[in-house]
Amino acid sequence: MADAPIGVVYNTSMTRPDAALALAAMYVMESKKESHMGSVCVVGAGFNAAVFCDIIGKMYTFGPARNGNQALAVGLAAEQGIPDSPMVKTAVEHNYPRTIQRVTDTSAPMEVLRNGVIFNTTSAVILSGPATYLAKTLDLLNVKDLYKDRVKRLIIVDSGTPYNDAAALRRVIAEWPTPIFFCPKEVGDSLKFPGTQLDKDFSWAPSHPVVDAYKAYKPMPYDAPLYDLAATHYAIQPDSGFFELSAAGTINIANDGAMKFAPGSGNVKSIGIVPAKKDELLTALVDIATAKPVAPVPGRGGRGGSGRGVITPAIVPPNVNK
Repeated sequence: MADAPIGVVYNTSMTRPDAALALAAMYVMESKKESHMGSVCVVGAGFNAAVFCDIIGKMYTFGPARNGNQALAVGLAAEQGIPDSPMVKTAVEHNYPRTIQRVTDTSAPMEVLRNGVIFNTTSAVILSGPATYLAKTLDLLNVKDLYKDRVKRLIIVDSGTPYNDAAALRRVIAEWPTPIFFCPKEVGDSLKFPGTQLDKDFSWAPSHPVVDAYKAYKPMPYDAPLYDLAATHYAIQPDSGFFELSAAGTINIANDGAMKFAPGSGNVKSIGIVPAKKDELLTALVDIATAKPVAPVPGRGGRGGSGRGVITPAIVPPNVNK
């Protein structure tokens, strides 16, 4: 029996277009049985960012909605004073189908991050937003053993925007029990989505929330760096031949959360692009992020027909923060 696809746990702020493109790519890769959506958790952004993630999930799901033992509601760190992301406003107001109507329709952030790992026999965790709640999961019962057993890799993304929770990020790096990989800002900066192709590439849908978000982020046309999308590709396909790794080192975290990789002793490797394959990688990233998801084959089971045989998670509590 083939191994189940690797699960993806995505800790995001969903405040940049590369995050929207990455989330679309995750669902496309799931539909192709290359991965499985373990969980998505929004940290460092407002309620509408969680709604946007839910809209993407609904758009890429075939058939009836799955229950709580088959899919996890989007997690949300519903803290006071965090504004909504302007990028997602247009898509949320478009009235796309959605499950989340109120904060209590989202999941508690620590539990949804943990259960995204429980939901899969193997997982990759992508950290592209404040590490506060990922760090807090390390205090949950038996979580370090869980991560050691099931998480193949943690990818920390640097987009140049400080995470603003330096202590939490330092703790994650110090205590994480499996390999850590750093996707530096230079990787995303060297891979840019061709904005002039946006409408053409998503022409398979009459309207699309990723297109809405991309256009709302700033005046068109512009080419968006693909920080999260590059990290997603490495998380799911580390042996693609597009990437190369540094020797082990660590990530130095400034007090404002800014990151810099430091070679030497440590438990982190930095991701680079094989220079001769940069153009090929960019084509692959654009293709997967803009592709129409593959419909499931009748009788094969699961979203995208994955038939993944995952382990049923413990109950994830609803988000009760106001």
